[in-house]
Amino acid sequence: MDATSEPAETLEALEELDLGGRPAGGVGLSLSGGGYRAMVFHLGALRRLNEAGWLPRLTRVASVSGRSIIAGVLALAWRDLDFDGDGVARRFGELVEEPVLRFSGTTVDVPAVLLGLVAGGASRRVQAAYDRHLFHGATLQDLPDDDAGPRFILLATNLSNGTLWRFSRPYMRDWRTEPVWNPTLPLAHAVAASSAFPPVLSPNRLTLPAGQVVTLTDGGVFDNLGLEPVLKRCATLFVSDGGGTFKEQARPPGDWLRGTLRVLSTVDVQVRRLRRRQVVGALASGQRAGAFWAVNSLHADFSRRAATLPCPAERTRALAATPTRLKAMTPDTRHHLANWGYALADAALRTHVEDTPEPAGFPYPGGIG
Repeated sequence: MDATSEPAETLEALEELDLGGRPAGGVGLSLSGGGYRAMVFHLGALRRLNEAGWLPRLTRVASVSGRSIIAGVLALAWRDLDFDGDGVARRFGELVEEPVLRFSGTTVDVPAVLLGLVAGGASRRVQAAYDRHLFHGATLQDLPDDDAGPRFILLATNLSNGTLWRFSRPYMRDWRTEPVWNPTLPLAHAVAASSAFPPVLSPNRLTLPAGQVVTLTDGGVFDNLGLEPVLKRCATLFVSDGGGTFKEQARPPGDWLRGTLRVLSTVDVQVRRLRRRQVVGALASGQRAGAFWAVNSLHADFSRRAATLPCPAERTRALAATPTRLKAMTPDTRHHLANWGYALADAALRTHVEDTPEPAGFPYPGGIG
């Protein structure tokens, strides 16, 4: 099928961001950040959004990097979540929480890199681990269609032409590439491309039906908050950022390898700050409704009425500094990170969204440590 035969409204607008007007409706969720840190942090945030009845109101969910792991799990489970009359998914714990927490106890990155040196590359090994533990042969066609749930959009960066690549149920493409309609690509491949953290888990190569090979890397390289698909299309935004904390160094390394990595880290944090200012500005000006929170946010920055769960700043800073790895976490670490995501989402909702009930307490053992 060529592009001209597909209804125009099916294809997401791919032009530059334009905040000149506010969309008529739509609720978007943007999830970003790397490794298990982001995956587990967002699990807690999703649990709080579920309790508040927001999940079935979502129309777009966009994700980059390690956040695409949990986005894939949520998307695959969507049809079976069993929402009650208040919009709360009864089976969220069984279908989302349990597999994500279990997977965070499995080390993936080091075996993938070592075995990838022999054959196939690290990204293929990561893809195989995702499929074996989480997705079990599912494809993009197993995601909910637009009539049955939000459109899930997993984002990667196309190194071939420097654009943002989108994986979704209706199509996969970037704005310079002809769309592949109704792709049957394994979901694990899409998640592995979106989370192909450079340099160790990148690149991820995708062969299109026409034979073209696209070289992809982590979606956060282009859009490290995963904003584009939701900021343009949704009047209400929830942005959860699980990105790591930039560590100040009095004497940055001068050798070419570590020095180059420091430069790349500096470029990344500057782009992240610009994206943050963009979304916070849109929320503060009233161009969009909703809320923003990040793993390195200060709990005390939210309203005193809302920030009721105990979250000492020294503990939250330590959680934000969790390395960007796909390395097995201890039960305590995963529970603390999930509780921190839950507490921040709760504080943001009760600060900015009316009629959000107060939580009973932390959902997982141990608070934030």
